[in-house]
Amino acid sequence: MTRSTADPTAEPQRRSDNRGFPFKKRMQYYIIRVVLGVLGRAFAWMPEKWAYATGIRISLFAYRKAPKFRKLARRHLEIAFGKEKSPDEIERILYDTYVNYGRNLAEYLMLPHKSDKWVENKVTFYDPQWHTRTAFEEGRGIVSLGAHFGSWELVGARLGIYHYPLAVIVKAQRDAVFTKLLMETRTKWGNEYIFKTRGIKEECYRQLAQNKLLGLLADQNATRGGVFVDFFGVKASTVRGPAEIARAAGVKIIPSFPARNPDGTITLHVQEPIVPSRTDDEEADILETTQRCAKAIEDFARAHPTEYFWWHRRWATRPPGEPESENPNRIEPPPHPGIK
Repeated sequence: MTRSTADPTAEPQRRSDNRGFPFKKRMQYYIIRVVLGVLGRAFAWMPEKWAYATGIRISLFAYRKAPKFRKLARRHLEIAFGKEKSPDEIERILYDTYVNYGRNLAEYLMLPHKSDKWVENKVTFYDPQWHTRTAFEEGRGIVSLGAHFGSWELVGARLGIYHYPLAVIVKAQRDAVFTKLLMETRTKWGNEYIFKTRGIKEECYRQLAQNKLLGLLADQNATRGGVFVDFFGVKASTVRGPAEIARAAGVKIIPSFPARNPDGTITLHVQEPIVPSRTDDEEADILETTQRCAKAIEDFARAHPTEYFWWHRRWATRPPGEPESENPNRIEPPPHPGIK
């Protein structure tokens, strides 16, 4: 099959080798790359069963030995489910999330060394209403609403193999060298990745005009320029891009999220399309459509809580004038001994 010829080193960065960072930060990045490199080579020759078991062990080591991150994820689970689940239930979700992300780690490390057939056997699509095909037949492209669920790198590879005309908008990592290595793996499967820069909206419209699937993630805290919508009943600053771009281009937003099956395979669940609001009030339209996007992500996270990346500081930015007493980040999750 034909692979992408996109230059994976074309990320819009002023630095290509991290020389502008302090020595300590450069060393941290270097150590992380070395560790990932060693693990990647080890996982390349491991039997698959061993690789998954090792990934889970690494993740559970972090669960037990990195209390700062465990507490952060538990706080976010408390914000999302504290009114409806007990501390023990929340801790079980957290533990199982670590286990699941151990499997995701194993797949991420194995992926560069695997064949198309291996990827095809791992990921299937569930789109019984043919939402994606129907939208493509309209010829105007699709905004694919994504979020940090499950093994997203593996799902991206599967979409590339399936020959979906996929262009994903991504943010460059702080470590420029790691960004280059990551892009080499991602573009291997035929997808196009576009870095966020000035003029990115025009590039998005150009991709949609070519009837492409434009992948946009919409589940991280928007520090600037976001709109506040409800996410698990709490206001969350949310990127306006999917709603704004889909409204201007006159295209549908199709949420698509992966979840792991009992047999270890992954299914990408294609959701009901979101048709952007189009009235004379652009800001109101963007707010209303963004709320529907957030609701789609929340509903899937409720149905598959161990798939979601609970470490993101989703509620970090607060609405102007919000009383401190209503700030969800003040929540202190009840102490829990953890699951042994």
